[in-house]
Formats: sequence, C-alpha cells, structure tokens
Amino acid sequence: MLMLTLEDAVKVAKKLVEYGIEDEEIIRQELEQKCWLPPEKDEAAKQLNDLICDINPSEICNHIESENLKKWCEAVQVEMKMAMVQLPCWSGKE
Repeated sequence: MLMLTLEDAVKVAKKLVEYGIEDEEIIRQELEQKCWLPPEKDEAAKQLNDLICDINPSEICNHIESENLKKWCEAVQVEMKMAMVQLPCWSGKE
C-alpha cells in the first residue's frame, strides 16, 4: 500500500514544473520518495489501514440507522489510536 497525499503530490509536481523537469522516470522517482510503504509484516499499519477503509458512507449509514453512530465512532477512534501508537515511527521500534 502506497500512501501519498494529494497536497504532497501537488507540491512535488509544482517544483518539477518550476525546474522544467519532464522526464517521466525522474517524476516517478520523486513521487516514490514521498510515498510511505509500510512493511508487509507491519500489523499495526495493516490494522490502521483496515480501520480507515471501514469508514465509508454505507457503514456510517448502517450505524445511523441502528442509532449507535456515536458509540461506533468512539470505538473506531480508540482502535485507530491503539494501532497508531504501535506503528514503528510512534513507538520507537524503527
């Protein structure tokens, strides 16, 4: 899973345009350097990604209909925080 925010991609693209760089390979390399590639073994990153993917309109509608959206949001926030502190960059396990 590669993650690159739109804002970061735009910043990189603007700098490349300013420098007149049009070579596709150079552009690809610059963008790859800005991406985050969690190790396949990184269970915390996988768990966090799974939680992020669970937040979608259908899931939210289901919790609104069952009148437990607040409780679900609180539970997801706790799970995400727990996964986040287990990430190597947060826990000092790098």
